[in-house]
Amino acid sequence: MRADIERWEAKYRKADPRQALQVDPLLQAHSDRLRGDGTALDLAAGACHAAVYLAKLGLMATALDCSATALSIGQRLAQREGVAITTHQADLDETPLPTGPWAVLCCLRFLSRDLMTQMPGALEPGGLLVLKTFNVHHLVKAPAFNPAYVLQPGELESTFVALETFDLSDGHDPAEAQSWIVARRPGGCSESAGGN
Repeated sequence: MRADIERWEAKYRKADPRQALQVDPLLQAHSDRLRGDGTALDLAAGACHAAVYLAKLGLMATALDCSATALSIGQRLAQREGVAITTHQADLDETPLPTGPWAVLCCLRFLSRDLMTQMPGALEPGGLLVLKTFNVHHLVKAPAFNPAYVLQPGELESTFVALETFDLSDGHDPAEAQSWIVARRPGGCSESAGGN
C-alpha cells in the first residue's frame, strides 16, 4: 500500500544513515547453519542488517524492501562492512516472492501470510528459512498494533509442516512477544546453507 510505503520512507529519512551493524540474535545463534556460498534473500530488509550479515557469512545476499531510503542506508552499511549486497525496492503486499531457489530465506519483523505460503517452494533443497515476527502476545504491550500482522499460537508449525525444523517458538508462551522458526527444506546434501 502506498500509505505504508510513505510511512516507512518517513521513518528511514529520520534514521541514522551511518548505522552500525546490528545482528538479530536468532541469526547469530544459527550462523553455522547460515554459512555458505549460495544465494540469500532478506525480505522486508529495512536497512539491510540481515542481508549484510548473511553476506559476511559468504552468501550472495539480496535485500528486498518497500523503502528506497532504507535500502540506500543498507548499501552504505554493506560498504562499511566490506561486503556487497543487491537491493530491490518492491511493495511486498503486491509482489510475489522472488523466484529462487534460495539457499537462505530470511524474514524478520514482517508478516505476510501470502508470502509465507510461498516460502517453502522458494527454497532450494536443503535451503534454510529464518522467520521471526510479532505474535498475538505483542498486543498486550502494543494494543494499537494492527492485529492482522501478528502470528497466532501454532501458526508457524502448521504453515511450515513440510520443512525440517531446527528452532521453533510458536507463540504458546505469553512471555514471548515474537514467534520464530529456523527450518530446512528437505533434500539437501548437508545442513549448511551453502552445502558445505
